[in-house]
Amino acid sequence: MLPVLLELKVKFKIKLMKNVILGSTLAIMLGIAPFAFATENGEIRREDRREDRKEDRQEDRKNSSSITLDATQMACIKTAVGKREDSLVAGHDAYALAIKNAYTARKTALMSAWDLTDKTARRSAVKSADQAFRTSAKSARSTWNTARKASWKTFETDRKACLPTNSSSSVSSSDTGSSSVDATL
Repeated sequence: MLPVLLELKVKFKIKLMKNVILGSTLAIMLGIAPFAFATENGEIRREDRREDRKEDRQEDRKNSSSITLDATQMACIKTAVGKREDSLVAGHDAYALAIKNAYTARKTALMSAWDLTDKTARRSAVKSADQAFRTSAKSARSTWNTARKASWKTFETDRKACLPTNSSSSVSSSDTGSSSVDATL
């Protein structure tokens, strides 16, 4: 009885493997990729939504390029861009200085901690130095993010003021490409 059951089990596995191979081959021949389908509950996958947003941005850029700006408007936008970039540089300089000061303070605190001979006091001092560093770094990042967002918000306001009132919506995305890059610093 046991050999018969084993034989049936092997036959079933072979048949199952043939069906999987046949289905995969058919999907490849028809050009159907498994990742192109929606999920079981009908939602579109994240990759598809990302592609849709990318296409929308490209379409916005095509539409915005059809608007012509006069020399005064271009000079105004140029001034707004310069103001934004100067503000971002100043904000990042402040961030870099705050991080440098945090590292310097941590070094000083750790050097003092390693002068202690009591193991418990030394551990406490090292822990305190690390906690002070984390707090300083978090504060520096928060200040940088606030400055960065304010720079871009001011730029958006200044740029919109440079454009004619009927075209500001179609040109609104023409110089926002690096705002997400600034967020990763």
